[in-house]
Amino acid sequence: MSDNKVIQLILVDDHRRVHQALSEMIEFFDDIEILAHGSNGQEAIELVAKYHPDLVLMDVVMPEMDGVEATKRIMQQYPDTKILALSSFKDSETARAMLENGAVGYLLKNSSVDDLENTIRSALEGQGILSPEIMQALLEKPKANSEDAVDIPEVLSQREIEVLKLFATGLTNGEIAAKLTISTSTVKFHITNILNKMGVETRAEAIVIAAKNGIV
Repeated sequence: MSDNKVIQLILVDDHRRVHQALSEMIEFFDDIEILAHGSNGQEAIELVAKYHPDLVLMDVVMPEMDGVEATKRIMQQYPDTKILALSSFKDSETARAMLENGAVGYLLKNSSVDDLENTIRSALEGQGILSPEIMQALLEKPKANSEDAVDIPEVLSQREIEVLKLFATGLTNGEIAAKLTISTSTVKFHITNILNKMGVETRAEAIVIAAKNGIV
């Protein structure tokens, strides 16, 4: 992000305590601000239409309209919007539902200030981010009979599988490049190929499918 660019967020959650806690955390960062607050999915849609934020921090379980449905509708109307799921739940089904409907990542509400900052910045750079607990849940409970499961070993090269496994652990493009002794541009090229071959648009979706297939 540019030094002069302020990251503008919308926070949607039905608990006032969460709004207060996250607002206090975000106050630590000069280049991140919360534009508006919402308490349900319908308000999230209306706020995105009004403010066109860089990122939406979206709770999953809310009255009137939950985060899954709100994410789906926002992505249909405003596909460039980045949505980061924010939840107290560690279950794999909730994570899958949010990621498959367009969320770029899934963060637990008890995450640290550093985790929150890193996840926000990574999400805006297009990197899929999952809390370690969520990744573990996905690995422990793969969806065996998914209709959209991909035969990953058949469609991806060995190098692409290596890159997929590394970004599934949360490594940045630069860290992957260093680990594999290749350039960052080559890493980006591999990731583009991975997403295209798997028929997904985000790293988070690729990680979900990889988990279903037992690859990560």
